[in-house]
Amino acid sequence: MIRKIATLAVIVVMSSVSLVSNPINDVINRIIDFEGFWGAILVSRGDVILHAGGYGMADIERTIPNTPEKKFRIASIKKQFTAAAILRLCEDGLMSLSDPVGKFIPEFQNGDIISIEQMLNHSSGIPTMINTQELREEIRKFEVGRTLQEAEIAYISSLPLRFEPGSSFLYSNSAYFLLSVIVERASGKRYDEYLRTSFFEPLGMNNTGYDYNEYDSGWGLPYYCDSYVIDLSSVRPADWVDRRLPGGAGGLYSTVYDLYLWDRALSAGEVLSESFLRLMQSPSNELFEAGYGVFIGNELIDGEYRRVVYHDGDTKGTSTRINRYVDDDIFVVVLSNIEGKDFTALAHELAKAVIVNDMGSN
Repeated sequence: MIRKIATLAVIVVMSSVSLVSNPINDVINRIIDFEGFWGAILVSRGDVILHAGGYGMADIERTIPNTPEKKFRIASIKKQFTAAAILRLCEDGLMSLSDPVGKFIPEFQNGDIISIEQMLNHSSGIPTMINTQELREEIRKFEVGRTLQEAEIAYISSLPLRFEPGSSFLYSNSAYFLLSVIVERASGKRYDEYLRTSFFEPLGMNNTGYDYNEYDSGWGLPYYCDSYVIDLSSVRPADWVDRRLPGGAGGLYSTVYDLYLWDRALSAGEVLSESFLRLMQSPSNELFEAGYGVFIGNELIDGEYRRVVYHDGDTKGTSTRINRYVDDDIFVVVLSNIEGKDFTALAHELAKAVIVNDMGSN
């Protein structure tokens, strides 16, 4: 199905939660006017949600607009959940960051020279997987007599390392897939079950879970949203990919409200102890800004450098961004059902609007 963007321009504006002028709405409306936006945005400071809104279309066929209650695929934002699971297992004494991968995945080639920590901070040298139809075909070659998970391990094992582990940086989805296998083998639970029982259910994140391709059938209406590609002349459904493949690197769906609950739980020490949270949110290499499942940087806002813990995500039909301004206790999450978008500047401008206008500080 192809639809002209021009026919949807009015819908994009009218589905915005509010056109009332305030600093946050002003930022969002500028983005909508300049390049359009489909998805949901939440901005909070401390325990106060300053803004939560939906924009554009969740489902063109059914003419359903996006709302902040919609479930979006969150792509690589998910890596912080995998990292938190590993750190929780370390806290429980079931593993150590210095353990070799081979302790839990003996069939993985080079597992004896790569540590769990090196996979967490992207210094393992393991080449990354990009979830495409072509990747699915490559993994299929290893599936004879193996489960899908076993085939992925065999496929990744067949790839030569890009460098000596610990000597450089290479962002690796493959490493985070392997980390999810380690979560299973260390905990004795399926990966998605571990996340559900350890994090989602205790924190009330009732609209977050792993997408085993059921999402594509439109489950959960009216809270489901479809995924699209927008170019200069058309809107079309995003290409299908096998959502089982990313494991700990992606594959979760969530809402801006559930991710807000996650942020509050992290800040309150309900997910990890203070020492492990500090470890997660500290760069292990200042050059690459890599923590565990997140990146750490500094943004100049209102004359001061602000420490920000962040990650973005991009997969077929999805673009995402999450920024946690630690010292200001400001949280920004942007989830979109349009692929190929970069929300780095948008998240920065939203945080800037909160800080400059002293929103939510009382």
